[in-house]
Amino acid sequence: MDTFENFLKHNSVDERTILKYKDKLPGELIEVWDKYGFGTLLNGFLKLINPDEYLDILERCYKRYEQAIPIFTTSMGDIIVWEKDKYVNLLNFRKGIVHVVSSGFDFFLDDLKDNDFMNDEFMWEPYPEAYSKYGRPDYDECFGYTPLLGLGGSEKVENLKKVKIREHILIITEFMGPVE
Repeated sequence: MDTFENFLKHNSVDERTILKYKDKLPGELIEVWDKYGFGTLLNGFLKLINPDEYLDILERCYKRYEQAIPIFTTSMGDIIVWEKDKYVNLLNFRKGIVHVVSSGFDFFLDDLKDNDFMNDEFMWEPYPEAYSKYGRPDYDECFGYTPLLGLGGSEKVENLKKVKIREHILIITEFMGPVE
């Protein structure tokens, strides 16, 4: 299966953004931006984002924000960052953890085809069931637990609702503090 087989384009990446990040992000990612633009892949689970649209949120919700560039969000309310010019890290707000997904970017896009990788690295398991039950979240949305897991919510698909991703991350951060 091609990682970009069901890619849904949200918008193109302008030349200014490519020039700004071409020496800060992996070349493979810049090529993807150039070829596909910003949008969703993997049935809407992963969203290729403009880093500039998430830098303000990153500053408020991640203690090491100065070393990180947001490159993806997930439909479970996570931000994926390129950190220290070497690591792909998952900022998992629902669990309040930072997880190293990959050291380097060389195999990252290929790894996305592997279900075990998706479960182990992204903890994506509730997404397929939520997708079947509620449909694909919009580009600016994610599934969020209500009540929040950190406030005693239960990790059941029935407790997931479509919410705006930026606002959801900020609400979690307000109650639980930034991820470290």
